Amino acid sequence: MSKILIVDDAPASREAMAKWLQKEGFETATARNGAEGLVQLKSTRPDLILLDHMMPEVDGLTFLAGIRRFPKWKAIPVIMLTGLKDKAHQRKAETLNISEYLVKNEFTLPDLLGSIRKYLQPTPAPATI
Repeated sequence: MSKILIVDDAPASREAMAKWLQKEGFETATARNGAEGLVQLKSTRPDLILLDHMMPEVDGLTFLAGIRRFPKWKAIPVIMLTGLKDKAHQRKAETLNISEYLVKNEFTLPDLLGSIRKYLQPTPAPATI
């Protein structure tokens, strides 16, 4: 089963995304900021990361810059979810090899699922008899 790490400081958003993705056939792990995200990254070894930009302690770009230094994490697809429309922030994220940059309130859940499925396919649950 494909694993997605959700790093977002907004509890409602983080937990709603986790439940929705689980219903879509993905395994999820969550973190409240980049510092927790790094701990989760080490223990869960996700196949994709959904990353908020603005968070306390360690923000999304700092987290991303940190993980991109390690070969084992360099290729993990990262979809940045942010409220920032600022092109300078987007260009900075692009220099850190994000897969996609999505502005919150400008995409739907089906849009997000389509983006995720570009990089991952859920594993169907085994049929029960």
